[in-house]
Amino acid sequence: MIKLSIRAKEAIKVALAVTVAMGIALWMDWEKPYWAGFGVIMISLPTEGQSLNKGAMRMLGTLVAVVVALTFLAWFPQQRWWFMTVVSLYVGFCAYMMTGRKRQYFWYASGFICVTIAVYASNSLTAFQIAVERTQETGTGILVYSLVSALLWPRSSRDALEDASRRLFAVQSQLYRAYRGLMRGEGKPEDSRAQRMQALQLLQQVEVLLNAAETESYEVWEVRHQWRLFHQQSTAVMETLGHWRTGLPEIEPLDLQTLLPALDALYSELDQRFAQIERMLGGRAPDRMPQAVTLADDKAAMCALTRFQEAAVVVTHSQLDRLEALSRSVFDCVRDLRGYGESASKPLREETPRRGIAIDPDRFQSVISVMATLWISFLIWVYVDPPGDASFLYLSTVFIMVVKQIGISPKAILLPFTLATFFTGIPYVFVMPHLSGYGELGLMIFGVTFAIGYLFSEPHQALAKMAGLALFARFISVQNEQTYSFATYANSAVMVMLVGALLFAMAYIPTNPRLEKVFLRLLRRFFRNAEFLISGLAPDGQRLRGITGRWRAVFYQNDLLELPGKLAACGRKIDYRAFPANAPEQVQALVASLYVLAFQIKDLVDAHGYPQAELAEKHLLDDVRAWHQVIEARLQRRADDPTQFIEPSADVRKRLADRLARLEASIEEMFAQSGKGELSTADCKNLYRLLGSYRGLSEAAIGYAQLAEGIKWAQWREERF
Repeated sequence: MIKLSIRAKEAIKVALAVTVAMGIALWMDWEKPYWAGFGVIMISLPTEGQSLNKGAMRMLGTLVAVVVALTFLAWFPQQRWWFMTVVSLYVGFCAYMMTGRKRQYFWYASGFICVTIAVYASNSLTAFQIAVERTQETGTGILVYSLVSALLWPRSSRDALEDASRRLFAVQSQLYRAYRGLMRGEGKPEDSRAQRMQALQLLQQVEVLLNAAETESYEVWEVRHQWRLFHQQSTAVMETLGHWRTGLPEIEPLDLQTLLPALDALYSELDQRFAQIERMLGGRAPDRMPQAVTLADDKAAMCALTRFQEAAVVVTHSQLDRLEALSRSVFDCVRDLRGYGESASKPLREETPRRGIAIDPDRFQSVISVMATLWISFLIWVYVDPPGDASFLYLSTVFIMVVKQIGISPKAILLPFTLATFFTGIPYVFVMPHLSGYGELGLMIFGVTFAIGYLFSEPHQALAKMAGLALFARFISVQNEQTYSFATYANSAVMVMLVGALLFAMAYIPTNPRLEKVFLRLLRRFFRNAEFLISGLAPDGQRLRGITGRWRAVFYQNDLLELPGKLAACGRKIDYRAFPANAPEQVQALVASLYVLAFQIKDLVDAHGYPQAELAEKHLLDDVRAWHQVIEARLQRRADDPTQFIEPSADVRKRLADRLARLEASIEEMFAQSGKGELSTADCKNLYRLLGSYRGLSEAAIGYAQLAEGIKWAQWREERF
């Protein structure tokens, strides 16, 4: 018996589903049978749950697009300019939503299917007929592939979800042990950089797999709330570990065993909790329950510390307390998830309120590109009559939406679609005229789709696979009354070339699409946001006051926290062969330092949200202002030109260290002069939190300056052809 590989099984499933779906469409005498094939091609993913989830999004998007398109047509039956105006506005809205984090494929499908109905409908009757046919053929394709994937070699997302969850918590356990070692002076902070990036990737992977597993697995659906809670708590663990790590440089030289007498007991308890959680995620019941551990300060030993050292200990203490509470909560959640105990505990309350709704300017750029492409291709269709007629408008819009949704350059999509256009002409011109009956045609469809699916089975080949399958289904133009025309095929090929040329032109609207230019543009925006927030926190700052100031602060902070992820994705796609002086690892390390810088700025903003004693505000005014002047000047110059050489990192370190030393001396003087009761316990805690934030942000700025020194920026500023 022949043992088939996974790539062969997946290729067979897609080929069989496409063949059956198009056969049903022909048997039902539907006008465009390839739409049923599209329904299969677009939702074929590695696991059943992912396919079902994407299929549901495509079907819902189709239904919404049908209602929207018919409504617009009813509003403006004879006014094509008004009709295209409302269609373009809706497509622009879909373009904004599809570049977000939720239901991206739903909005993508809703946008391009609305365009399909709009451009192919010559009147209300044909519009309704197209809408019905599109809906029933899309539903047929989704239903056929769902049945094939469920009955033929099903691959469940549940196993992948559980495996990703185990790996995620294992990496978090390694990070905890690495940071515990750093507190003891063992190892270096950069040793754990790869693990931090892996943990962030696994967090995203768990979320994607959970969406798929909820759709296909009844077992996952029954405990979906526990899975969501596990993902939420894992995210909180990552944030807490990150905050803990940023305070380690100040903690390392201190005798923590004396300052926190129960520290070893806490470490031991956390080790056992992490081991038990990994044990439960592996499918085994826990053999030990969490034990309560209270971490108390040694008051006498704390009095011997400087104020900055005391601040660092207090902040570290709070992070360890939160890690202890989170580990207990994760234990309860996993125990409930696996059926080993009672319901999981509720999510921990956030110490600071969540921020408002984020508005992403990069998503607005996608809206501009999509709407501009739609209008330009519409005008070309009306006044020039290009090859393909309405298909030119439809294909231009679909391609630009794919480019913006995936986040790739037009070059990446043009090459596979161009090659697919030429290769799909071979069966259409040389094979199909010699076939008779769907038996022979079905064998050809099965063979070609199997070959494409098998040859392009790797994840990085997904775009080429989709291009080959989609254009093959489109260009063979299968009908019950089949006709062949080389001129029709040639016009379609020319249309694809013209669409590609249009996309290249539109890629420069509104900004240069070269990835190194995009990276520099995002980097400038990062430092503009940072400079705005820091200057608003200065003693003389006015930017964050009032309704407008607070709204802008929320906007800039949300954007600041999002930008490192965008920079990381952009940095991975840069062609470093054109920049041999810079290694990808250098750029990713630079981006990792931006993650730290963004979270430190967020911590400083949050720390300023707590009330400070009037005595502290007056006594520290000059020193805080001096620190702000140093950091703001460097942020502003980075915002003007992030490639500019500002000053050696050693000088940055010296200047910030001097300002911090003066601030620490002022704190010592303030505490020496203040009378009993002038500073309450809450005042001291808030002051420590604020000082710890200044310390962490200074270290983050120095870390970025050190890494930025090693990047050769000159070539990035040059134009390439």
